[in-house]
Amino acid sequence: MKRELPIHWGEMTREDILCVSRDVDLVLLPVGSIEQHGPHLPLDTDSFDAMYMLEEAVKRIDGPRPPILPTVSYGVSDHHMSFPGTVTLRPETLEAVLIDIGRSVATHGFQKLFICNGHGGNTSVLNIAARKLKRETGLLVFVDSGECMEPGKKGLIETKNDVHAGEYETSTSLANRNELVDSDAIPGQEMGFPHPSMAFNHVPPFNFAWDTHELSSTGVLGDPAKATVEKGEKLWESGISLLAERIKIVMGMKGHL
Repeated sequence: MKRELPIHWGEMTREDILCVSRDVDLVLLPVGSIEQHGPHLPLDTDSFDAMYMLEEAVKRIDGPRPPILPTVSYGVSDHHMSFPGTVTLRPETLEAVLIDIGRSVATHGFQKLFICNGHGGNTSVLNIAARKLKRETGLLVFVDSGECMEPGKKGLIETKNDVHAGEYETSTSLANRNELVDSDAIPGQEMGFPHPSMAFNHVPPFNFAWDTHELSSTGVLGDPAKATVEKGEKLWESGISLLAERIKIVMGMKGHL
């Protein structure tokens, strides 16, 4: 009986990679961070969630499935360095790692790379690396910056400016890693901006460079006290469904535009 191929690149043999590259021209790459997520969530929340989303999305794909590369667990997290546990890369380091991964993928016959990014601080670097990879290798690089989770937040997440370890991330962690959430350590909402126009939800955006400790003494940007398992389950279902559809769209595209 023919062996069913694993979905994880690292669990495949070299012959498996050769086989899957004949049927699928797309590779998936989760990218996250190791950084403080308040006093109550695991440091690897972003990295774990990026892989979790891809694993669940791939399960919804019929036929040959794109392989998932090992997670790039470290990201650009310098704005969290005031809190214990955070490990950060320089932007140029993350960019170099992504470009080297892309070069390797292209060498092995794949034409598309889909990055699922679990950490907002990586987004600018990922977009720059994507452009450089396209120019250098012809590889089509798609960057999902977590926006697939946004539609599910409407009418569900009550907290304004909830962007880090708050109602949203605590809910999703309660739903997929409840045993690692320290519920006794969940802090109350405590955050502030130097001016209302600097708030994250200000429209149109009016951004400034900030460090987390300047906005919140707890390292939380949001209100984790409003988090529930039920909210997390609904958020995951909405986000994973949209991610699976995006992957299917990319799979149906030609390898070169």
